[in-house]
Amino acid sequence: MNTKEVIRPAVVLLIIAGVAAAALGAVQSITAEPIRMQEEQTRAASMMAVMPDATSFEQIEDVELTGSLTAVYKADNGGFVITTAPGGFAGAVDTMVGIGEDGVITGVRVTKHAETPGLGAKSTDPSFYEQFTGMSGSLAVTKDGGEVVPITSATITSRAVTSGANEALEWFAANGGAY
Repeated sequence: MNTKEVIRPAVVLLIIAGVAAAALGAVQSITAEPIRMQEEQTRAASMMAVMPDATSFEQIEDVELTGSLTAVYKADNGGFVITTAPGGFAGAVDTMVGIGEDGVITGVRVTKHAETPGLGAKSTDPSFYEQFTGMSGSLAVTKDGGEVVPITSATITSRAVTSGANEALEWFAANGGAY
């Protein structure tokens, strides 16, 4: 075997890989801004869904995020929208919780998850998340002595969403009056 037989295919492969990498980089740079804008619109729509009486939200930057808390937003109506990412069956269950200035949940939404389709994925159904509206205090699923009716065969996911709502309520109880 001579070196021409090895070098020529290696150079061709290197050129193909370079062109492919350049094309991927170009596509990423073109799509990055539209993706960011879409994520921002989705976040704003979710905030309006969990805090329907508010018209604007401002992220509180200097808040200490503990547990699964990921962000805290102050609403113009005096309430808060708090995002959490508690662990579910298949990973984090990103949850957004609206809490009015009276400490009562105004809405809950699961914004991202990797839960089992047809089971834990039902956490995005209104029949599940709407039951949180109007709740306050310490929450638990009915299997744990609470009032939250879990999704059938998806208790872990139901507990995760409930845990996220609890963490948001606990943050509000400890810090809500400071902002």
